[in-house]
Amino acid sequence: MKALRLKLYQETACYKKPHALKVSETYPLPPFATVKGMLHAVMGATSLIDMKLCIQGTHTGMINDYQTYYFFKSDTTPEFALTAAGLPGVKGEFNQITTMPIYRHLLYHVQLVIFVQAEETVLEQICESILASSAFISLGRHEDLVRVDGCDIVELEETDSCELTHSAFVPLPIASESDIYGMPYKLNWVYRIVKGVRVWDKIAVSFAEKDQTIVETEEFPLYIDDENHAVFFHH
Repeated sequence: MKALRLKLYQETACYKKPHALKVSETYPLPPFATVKGMLHAVMGATSLIDMKLCIQGTHTGMINDYQTYYFFKSDTTPEFALTAAGLPGVKGEFNQITTMPIYRHLLYHVQLVIFVQAEETVLEQICESILASSAFISLGRHEDLVRVDGCDIVELEETDSCELTHSAFVPLPIASESDIYGMPYKLNWVYRIVKGVRVWDKIAVSFAEKDQTIVETEEFPLYIDDENHAVFFHH
C-alpha cells in the first residue's frame, strides 16, 4: 500500500485544546482535524477530501508564553474598537472590551512524521501543492510556521508487530491490544452542522510514547515504511 510521508519541523507550536481557556494548553501532537485542515488549505480544497492520517512526532521541551487576550462583551462591538484599542493617542471608551493575561503552552523544536492514506491522485496532488507552494505553511496557530524536510510517496509493508520510533496517536483498539501505556484522547475528525452548531465526530486514541511495541489487530492492520516507522490508520 502507498502513503504520503511528510517530515515537518516547527521551532515552536501550540495545538490548543478546545476547552482550555485560562491556560492555553496544547496537545502533544497536532490532532487529526488540525493536520487535515493544513492539507486542505495547501491544496486549496473547497470540499472535504477523503483521507486517513497517522500522526507521530517528538519535541525537546515546552515553554510558557505570557500573552494578553482581548475579550469582547458583545457581538456588536464596533470595528473601530477592535482595530484602535490600545493605540497611543486614541481617545474614547472601549467599555465593550476587557483583557486578561493568559499563559500559552508552546512545544519547542517539534519534529513530525505524518502519513496520509488516500487515493494516489490525492497523494500526488498534496505533494505537488506542498512543493510548489509560494506561501508559508503553518500548523496549529497561524504563526506556527512549518519547514518541510520531506515529502515522499512511499510503499508500506504489512507487519505483525513493531516498535514506535516516535510518540504517536495510536487508535484505542490497537493500544488496548498492545497493552500500550499512554494518555487517552478523543480527537476531532469531521463535523456536521446541527441547528447552526458544529457537532464533531471524534476518534478515540492513546498518546503513546516511543519505544513501545504495538501489534496489529484484525480491524487495524499495521505497516512499516522503508525507515521502520510504524504506520497505522484510524477507521
